[in-house]
Amino acid sequence: MGDVFKEQLVKANTTKQELLKRNGYIFLAVLGSVITFIFLGTMFGGVITLIAVIFIAYIMRMSNKEYEYALTNSELDIDVIYSKQQRKKFLNFDLKSINVMASISDTKYSAEFERAQKVIDASDGLRDNNTYAVIYSKDGETVKVLITPNDDMLNLMYKQAPNKVHKFR
Repeated sequence: MGDVFKEQLVKANTTKQELLKRNGYIFLAVLGSVITFIFLGTMFGGVITLIAVIFIAYIMRMSNKEYEYALTNSELDIDVIYSKQQRKKFLNFDLKSINVMASISDTKYSAEFERAQKVIDASDGLRDNNTYAVIYSKDGETVKVLITPNDDMLNLMYKQAPNKVHKFR
């Protein structure tokens, strides 16, 4: 078997909670700017408004994110990409050292999913049969990573660790 390399891009859907949080921040920034203008005048109000606009732009930019999964042999690297411009390393693990990887809809592994002490969401956010949980230990802590691999990625992951990756589809 030769070297394996596969990349997949997954757009993260905005949840209602994230949308509410983002809109709340924007509302507070605008409200703070208006109140500052009313009570402190145009000089200080202008500075606060400029800061509020920069803050709103930052919030909007960070709320548009995608995850890139890169499988190189048995290593899975996950990067987060903000507004299709800024990339950050997010996570890395070896499929051969995980405990299990299975669909969150697979009830056979639900007890193991619930035992996780830390949850990291790198999925599309839909929580359906296509969302998989990867359970592994790191620094004495059980970690659950949620991902949404497509069929090609899932098959390659299965070939790298067939006793740990359980396909549900």
